[in-house]
Amino acid sequence: MPDASASPKRWRLPSCSWPPPTLPTSTAPPWRLQVASDQALDLDPATILPHADPFLLVSRVLELQPDGVTCEWDVAADLNIFQGHFPGNPVLPGVYICEHCFQSAAIAIYCADPDRAGTPTGTPVLVRIENARFKRMVRPEETLTTQVKITDSLANARWCKAEVRVQTELVARIKFMLAVKQEDGGES
Repeated sequence: MPDASASPKRWRLPSCSWPPPTLPTSTAPPWRLQVASDQALDLDPATILPHADPFLLVSRVLELQPDGVTCEWDVAADLNIFQGHFPGNPVLPGVYICEHCFQSAAIAIYCADPDRAGTPTGTPVLVRIENARFKRMVRPEETLTTQVKITDSLANARWCKAEVRVQTELVARIKFMLAVKQEDGGES
């Protein structure tokens, strides 16, 4: 019979450490980055978007999904903005990264709507930027790869989120809303 004066047995709990240990991850780039950029879809952003050079900020469409798109933009070294932002240390302004996301989302909106069938019937306009976080600077001669997801829709409005990368490095995450405005002043 056990001794009544003995202390109760205590269970040893596993100790917690902070920060938690990191799990090993693969150093291989994601499969999308292993596919050459010439694997782009046969969609010309210039025929879909109402923008023109020098403000057409989508070079090619890599992938279309029912709820989004993956696009690339080759940031040219001869962009006028680099002359003053900043001389001797060129950095792509964040508003250009945002505009690239908005144009990519416009392609997704046009191509996802069965009534439009990829043919623009209005102008996508920015209604709101809910959140924008920039993690890395973008330099000339880099290629931005952007994945845009349409997360919600109501009438002519589309809520979107975008993730921008240069190779495997995260550049920015943005949440925003676009609406399609008809040319006659109405909304689609």
